[in-house]
Amino acid sequence: MAFSFLPAAQSWLLEGCGQSMLVFADSLALPRGLVRLGYHVVTIDRDMTKLRGAVDSMSIGAAVAHADALPFDYGRFDAVFVHQVLPDIRPETAIPELARVLKPEGRLLISHIGRDDTVPWVQRLAALVRTVDPTAMTSLSVEQALDSVRDTKHFTQTESRNFRYWQPISREALAAMVAAVPAVAALDEPDRRRLVDEATAIHDQSAGYQQLRLPYLLRCWRGVVDTDSITNPIRRDTAALSIQF
Repeated sequence: MAFSFLPAAQSWLLEGCGQSMLVFADSLALPRGLVRLGYHVVTIDRDMTKLRGAVDSMSIGAAVAHADALPFDYGRFDAVFVHQVLPDIRPETAIPELARVLKPEGRLLISHIGRDDTVPWVQRLAALVRTVDPTAMTSLSVEQALDSVRDTKHFTQTESRNFRYWQPISREALAAMVAAVPAVAALDEPDRRRLVDEATAIHDQSAGYQQLRLPYLLRCWRGVVDTDSITNPIRRDTAALSIQF
């Protein structure tokens, strides 16, 4: 399902940021949006194929690199924006690197959207899916990743804020979402059909006469780099490839 970055969350995260920005994201949608707002953006990924779409009319820098071995000089960026990929990085090595490439007073911005499992009907749906996959519909990896950032010594003036987002979902879309869970798809046809039917029954019981809306939380965090915590330049031999489009 498509997600557009919430204007209120965007304004809160970008408040006070300078113009040069390093972006780690799950797609090019955020880097392109930031360029349209006037920011000078460089985006990175470990997979070059995911960066090919940056070749367009807008000026987006790109680098094939890991978050814990960045091919950039000390104090290069006004802000680093990490969206939807925090659970995929190693915080013990990545966070010091993110701090290293920030200018004094530079900002680290983090955002991640996930389902709000506190809503009763979502809890019922999650309990159903977890009968075949105990790890399904969980957000533990996001919370654990955020905990590692909250405990870092490299950033001060830290703040967090959650923004709620409601995504309309039809009966058919809910059935397709449940059927696409790998553990559900692996079931025999009768068992898969039974579980999907139970999921659509939850939809029918919860929707009433209105279209059901799937609740999401956009978790946001921001902090200012503490340059005193970076005692020595981090020198790394890296094969990272920087590309300017």
